[in-house]
Amino acid sequence: MLNYTRQIRLFFTLSYLILFSIICLFWPYARTDGDWLHLYLFISSAIYALLYLLPALLITKLIALIAIFNRKYEKKWLSVSKNIAWILTSVIFLALYADYEIYTLYEYHFNGFVWNLIITPGGIEALGATMSTKVTIALEVIAIIILTLGLMWLCGKLASRNSITVSKRIYITLLVTLLLVAPLEEGVYAYSVYTGKDDLIRVSSVIPFHLKSSAHSFFKKMGVEQSGLKKLRLAQGKINYPLETIQTKQLATYPNIIMLVAESFRWDLLDPEITPNLWKFSQKSLTFDNHYSGGNRTRMGLLSMFYGVDAPYWYGFQQQKISPVLMNVLRDKGYQFDLHTSQSFDYPELRDTVFHNMPESVMEELKEGEPWARDHENISHIINNINGRNKSQPYYSFMFFESTHAPYAFPESMAIRKDYLKDMNYADLNLRDNIQQIHNRYINAAHTVDAEVGRLLNYLEENKLLDNTIVLFTGDHGEEFMENGHWGHGHNEMFPEQQIHVPLILSIPGTKPEHIQHKTSHIQIPATLMEKLDVTTDSDKYALAGDLNSTLPYLVAGNYNYLSVIDDKHKITFPFTSTDYFHYTVFTRDDKSVNADEKQKVIKQMQPLIDAVAEDCQRFISH
Repeated sequence: MLNYTRQIRLFFTLSYLILFSIICLFWPYARTDGDWLHLYLFISSAIYALLYLLPALLITKLIALIAIFNRKYEKKWLSVSKNIAWILTSVIFLALYADYEIYTLYEYHFNGFVWNLIITPGGIEALGATMSTKVTIALEVIAIIILTLGLMWLCGKLASRNSITVSKRIYITLLVTLLLVAPLEEGVYAYSVYTGKDDLIRVSSVIPFHLKSSAHSFFKKMGVEQSGLKKLRLAQGKINYPLETIQTKQLATYPNIIMLVAESFRWDLLDPEITPNLWKFSQKSLTFDNHYSGGNRTRMGLLSMFYGVDAPYWYGFQQQKISPVLMNVLRDKGYQFDLHTSQSFDYPELRDTVFHNMPESVMEELKEGEPWARDHENISHIINNINGRNKSQPYYSFMFFESTHAPYAFPESMAIRKDYLKDMNYADLNLRDNIQQIHNRYINAAHTVDAEVGRLLNYLEENKLLDNTIVLFTGDHGEEFMENGHWGHGHNEMFPEQQIHVPLILSIPGTKPEHIQHKTSHIQIPATLMEKLDVTTDSDKYALAGDLNSTLPYLVAGNYNYLSVIDDKHKITFPFTSTDYFHYTVFTRDDKSVNADEKQKVIKQMQPLIDAVAEDCQRFISH
């Protein structure tokens, strides 16, 4: 029993130090302006290292107690206790290491989005993880398990020789001290949330699996003055959409409509070298040079594009399975549907939203093989389906390209940037050293998408179908390559230009080509298309904005938890769900941070815009 006690004590002490060391890896991401914030981060890290380990400690101790009261099977129970200890500890190591890998790539911890990614069909595939990534992760998991087991074995050897031990007094003293300090540390955090002390809360945000404690009732009873910020929990409740029955006139003929949407396709890809077919097409079409997505996530981009509403509405529309008015009108007008994606209609959940109630026979999702090959096959199927359509009925086609999603897929023959990263191993990715080569992969993937778009456009032109077909090309959102310190898209409260500025090319029969310079957004697309269907109902009954001819006074972009209101000078961002404490983050229009004094001025100046957005996010909610 003595050797067991020494072994377990040493094992948990070393495990604690390892966990503390892993938390220290997150420290460079914390904004610690002041010695007291450094001290708080140190104390918080020390406490959380113990909290992670506490379940394993308690369960191990419980089994050891069973052994004490069951002498006949003492050895068996102690063996079980040791196995439980190293297994649970290895799980903790794995969870923390996985969180670190996620955080270094995307700067957010394991959260609801990551969990949704795991449990939603098509979610893991949507990451685009390469085989080398999967192999590396598998090897790392095995290595962590073996090393944890090895640590337990080593502690057993050291304990039996009495060469390295941890005294019971020191062990218990540290354990009790940390457990006593933990409520104080969480109390300081709760007080900071209640009073709006952003600096301490931001430091805490780097701690994995933070409890985010709150004690609003307690501080209110104690008479502590609360932060004056009013929480905005938007678009919560029963959806009332549209606000009235949609009225239309009957046209003699209706235009065909083809909507082409490319994953993570940002505005500067529209270039004569990178995308020659799209560039050529843009010269014959309406090109919106200052066009923005309604979010930096696919769900929010498509929500704004089809429904004409802001990000907070996603949850209500998805849960209540409400299809967009645009698709309902197309269905009522007898359109033939041909819907394609090179990923999945379940991730994002388009079966429950945009294409709800669409028959499976018109929905084709290709999920096997290289993304560029899937894109090619889908375009071939679209061409075949257009060719075999019922020409007495109008036709609607949707295509979602996947090639431009990380890891950015293309055949070697389409590589116009030869210096690209050959293997996108997410588990061993050095962003800062390889970002240009990663960006080159993205450019090559965009060139590949352009070739497929060109193939479809050539078919339409050769068959004179552009004379009665509206063709739209855009991106669901953009993609960043460390221009503002991030890679990819969807970084919590960050909405940099590269993640939300997308191209929009719109070819409408009878409309002269033009470059449109005023600000436009995806939320204007539904009203624009509804006009071409001769819908007479005012757009404010089914969307938050009019058509693309109108200039927006401000832009709104969102993701799963945050909303950003953007005017000509600033971006102000705030959480609209309960996953984070309510606060404002302010950046300049070109994504530079502002100081505390300027931040307060900007918040005051932009309050009318924030209020207007909050009102819009309640427009389609039953009261």
